[in-house]
Amino acid sequence: MKGAKSTNKLSFYLARMAARGVTAEQVLAKTGLNAERIFSDAFRANPQQYRQVILNIIELTGDPCIGIAIGAEFKISYLGVLGYAALSAATLEQAREVFTKYHSLSEHIFTSTNHISDGRWFSEIRDTFMLGDVIRFAVEEFVSRTIELASSITNKPFPILEMYLTYAPPVDLAPYVRRFNCPLHFNQPRNIVVFDINCLQDPVSLANQEVFNLCERQCQLLTSKNEEDSLLSNRIRNYLVKNPGKFPTLEEMAEHLNIGSRTLRRRLVKEQITFQSILDETRRELAIQYLKYTSLTPKQIGFLLGYSSVSNFRRAFKSWTGKKLSDFREDSE
Repeated sequence: MKGAKSTNKLSFYLARMAARGVTAEQVLAKTGLNAERIFSDAFRANPQQYRQVILNIIELTGDPCIGIAIGAEFKISYLGVLGYAALSAATLEQAREVFTKYHSLSEHIFTSTNHISDGRWFSEIRDTFMLGDVIRFAVEEFVSRTIELASSITNKPFPILEMYLTYAPPVDLAPYVRRFNCPLHFNQPRNIVVFDINCLQDPVSLANQEVFNLCERQCQLLTSKNEEDSLLSNRIRNYLVKNPGKFPTLEEMAEHLNIGSRTLRRRLVKEQITFQSILDETRRELAIQYLKYTSLTPKQIGFLLGYSSVSNFRRAFKSWTGKKLSDFREDSE
């Protein structure tokens, strides 16, 4: 299937900025990255690199709502075979299910949780990358992209019913009104988007059961291959980052990965790393992100990192960085 290869998020950003006459070097300034590395199959950016790229995009365009425009430019073809599966699904609900089932085939910078209540579909956006002051861009892009993808595969409008946003309202609300056209609630404790549950029954215009079965099978094979090729240590790190507050024991992690605990230990030995060191490294990286880009208290951060008391977290952080929590936060400001 020609063109079925998917693209990572930063390569998508480079393409959209190139269309605006901006070079890759400008977009990637201060990240330590280059275009050649971005387009490699195994590339994944870290949170700091994402933050810097987003800051660069906002500065280069001079558009504080650029996330809305970039999200509206996302095409189903960018998702490769996963996109083709959604494009051949019977309904929008089946397309959503395939996106959820094979989420590892497309890159995400945050996670979302969904629940249904009173005929409305609530989707909460969770900032697992600790984007901090650039979360607005990420939310704008996500919602705008969702509208674009849903409406493009059904050839019908995909309305947003309400948006609850953690950040302050932008100076100019016009882009929000034009794109989202719904009640907006700013300075809220969580980022929640409310969709019309009835839209999930909308038929996909190019529905084809045979093509869908073929594409889903390819998604299954790609997912299995990615899991086989991926280092076990990376899979563990990804789980920890995407599930804040959950720091399982080795036995619990082995059960999640559907392997025995002895096998888990043996495979990590081959990668020259231990399960405890993965926990410590991930906790350290997350602690630094939380302290730099959120206003969470040390007690709240310690809880998210799985510490039973804030004093234990303070001691661990001092051993990792040689600094007290308060000193580190002051240096970062």
